[in-house]
Amino acid sequence: MLYIVEQIEKLIIRTLIILLLLALVFGTVELGRIMVLEIIEPPFLQLNISKIFENFGLVLIILMGLELLKILKMFLVEDEIKPESVVGIAVIAICNKIITLDTKHISGDAMLGIAAILVGLSVAYFVFRRRAANKDERDEPRREMSAAEKSNRAG
Repeated sequence: MLYIVEQIEKLIIRTLIILLLLALVFGTVELGRIMVLEIIEPPFLQLNISKIFENFGLVLIILMGLELLKILKMFLVEDEIKPESVVGIAVIAICNKIITLDTKHISGDAMLGIAAILVGLSVAYFVFRRRAANKDERDEPRREMSAAEKSNRAG
């Protein structure tokens, strides 16, 4: 029974990967189309600041999709999801919100809340990365020191 559940889970992950790839390809094409149209429409080669921020938002959405794709591939190959990857996507999402935020229509409390979320996610990312680095150091096999290394260390 567990084997069937695992196979269905892998089928769902593969389907999500295919759908996400399609969304990323079409999203990238749409972003390119929007940018070309904005550049060639009069006044020629001049972009509006608000349009640039909208494009940054689209770029960050595509970046989030790429990070999600990386997580799905990792889950398919390694059967685990690294928490720092999930936190990294959340940081990108919050940054997307900050970049596309209209500060004229948002309260100070909401801005403080977004800042608190960003700080919390950043701390979580730092902790997860540090834990992974410490784990890598412990897993690294210790090699024997040569006589020259021992004498250099002593002297």
